[in-house]
Amino acid sequence: MMEIFRHGSIDSTNAECFRIFDRGQRVPFLVIAETQTHGRGQFGRNWYSGDVKNSYMSFGFIPRQLPQEFQNFSTLVAEKIANRLGEFLGLAFFVKSPNDIYFSGKKLCGILTESRIGEGRIIFAVTGIGLNVAGDISKFSEALQSTATTLSNCCGREIARSAIEVIILEVMEKLLGDS
Repeated sequence: MMEIFRHGSIDSTNAECFRIFDRGQRVPFLVIAETQTHGRGQFGRNWYSGDVKNSYMSFGFIPRQLPQEFQNFSTLVAEKIANRLGEFLGLAFFVKSPNDIYFSGKKLCGILTESRIGEGRIIFAVTGIGLNVAGDISKFSEALQSTATTLSNCCGREIARSAIEVIILEVMEKLLGDS
């Protein structure tokens, strides 16, 4: 069973995973936050994460792969989550490599995997998942309002964040068991 750490507001779930690992936490584990003050995406970009109806979670683990074999992990996570959400909601999602999930040309989810490497192996890895579940798009920056969407907008009904988090946890437990 994966230990879960829940937070109200935190700087970054990925950063918290590294801090928890540094304190000696057994892996794998999961960090979930209601909001993030400094959520981040690929290339150091900001990830808007101020709406409690969206999902912000990071998994801390030690992969079995060598660094060169692990470099496409974010894409694999995106594909598995997109497929599972598609089954659950009866919709077709598109994965934009290496780490994003889209619906009808709008971004729904971003995935960021970071790792510590030493002596030719991965010492520790974190995969963060930011998924717009049912948040208010009008709270996003003006630039994001035209490029982002939520699961609720995609299917025209309110989606519970808790149900989506269970789905993501199931997907990740399977992937981490296979890694």
